[in-house]
Amino acid sequence: EECQTALQEMAKLAPKRDLEILTSIPGIGKNTALRIISELGDIRRFNNPSQLNAFVGVDPQVYESGNLTAHLSISKRGTAIGRKVLYLAINQIQSAKKAGNPCHIADYYEKRKRSSETASHKKAAIASIHKLLRTIFALITNDQLYSYDIAKHNQRLLS
Repeated sequence: EECQTALQEMAKLAPKRDLEILTSIPGIGKNTALRIISELGDIRRFNNPSQLNAFVGVDPQVYESGNLTAHLSISKRGTAIGRKVLYLAINQIQSAKKAGNPCHIADYYEKRKRSSETASHKKAAIASIHKLLRTIFALITNDQLYSYDIAKHNQRLLS
């Protein structure tokens, strides 16, 4: 009951348009959208998606010493709860695709899993979180609802 009450209060405080935009992404329901909004806050305050990735803590750590530059694991500087919510959102997007709701993020996840036999589920999920955050940033800053056709078209332009 406490959880439901908290979600109802969050729904009252959340920006309605941001909630509508997030729930337009296949696999993200009202509950997950509210949790994303509560963890990320106002996405418009970020100048680019890289800042959003750094805020969540899924940006890669870089080790530099002399001529050596190495990319390590994710930085984990941000909120652990935010990373968990986004990780669960990726799993929900995968489930939605299996139920017949296509999403370019699920396509990307499957492509990452197929591209390397050694790639684990977590590595593919983190890469998909990057894509999800870029998608969320673009949708909210442009005030657009998610469209699979537009996302696939834009993805082809970038490839």
